[in-house]
Amino acid sequence: MGWYVSATVTGGMGGRLLGGFVFPPEHWRLAFIGAAAIVAGAVSAAVRWLPRDQPPPRGETESTGFLRLLSRPELLRMLSVGFFAFFVFSAMFNYVPFYLSGPPLHAGVRAITLLYLAYVMGIAAGPLAGRLTNRFGTGTTLVLGSLLFAAAITLTLIPSLPAIAASLTAICGGFFTMHAAAVGSLNARLTESRGRANSLYVLLYYLGGAAGISAAGAAYARWGWPGVAALGLAALFVPFAIGIAEVAATRRVDDIVL
Repeated sequence: MGWYVSATVTGGMGGRLLGGFVFPPEHWRLAFIGAAAIVAGAVSAAVRWLPRDQPPPRGETESTGFLRLLSRPELLRMLSVGFFAFFVFSAMFNYVPFYLSGPPLHAGVRAITLLYLAYVMGIAAGPLAGRLTNRFGTGTTLVLGSLLFAAAITLTLIPSLPAIAASLTAICGGFFTMHAAAVGSLNARLTESRGRANSLYVLLYYLGGAAGISAAGAAYARWGWPGVAALGLAALFVPFAIGIAEVAATRRVDDIVL
């Protein structure tokens, strides 16, 4: 699952580099046409070369429905991590270009595009988060990821391109650590209905992103970048608290075993 997350990071970075370097700013709509052509090519390749799913063995069905999955607290916690982590990440990366292009930095399109190379950190963070989770547990990984994420957001308040470049790299490290830990732990806690559980995760993940972009837009219009940063720090409290709860639950289980 960590490598899967890394693949999504690669795609996100590639799309931003495509829009910033391949097409000139005055013809930015062409970036959408180019991205659509790449998606169409990927779909065609998947249809042609991916192996067909094998039919499930007779008598094997996904007996756990969506509502039953949502009623399980240990799954709902991981779904909440996906929602709030992407809430903050989308807010940061969708409004940082406005912050950088305005006073006092006045960064150009090429400079802002280069800062999206911070996504490279996310490519490494996926597999690393998997190893951290396997060794130290989901809770510890979520706590470390959310603390790194929060520190990075605070660093963006320094009006300096090098400082913001470092902060965006750390944001990617923190976010993709949390994301990989949550989606990996979600699947590890299931023995059936993984397809349904993952579809719920993806749904809530992108609903969180949409909510984060909308809320951050209102915050940016009223308070500027400090408002966006404050919103992100407040929302990060949820995955941080979930991480603490996971650590406590693991310790209780260990005490019972002992």
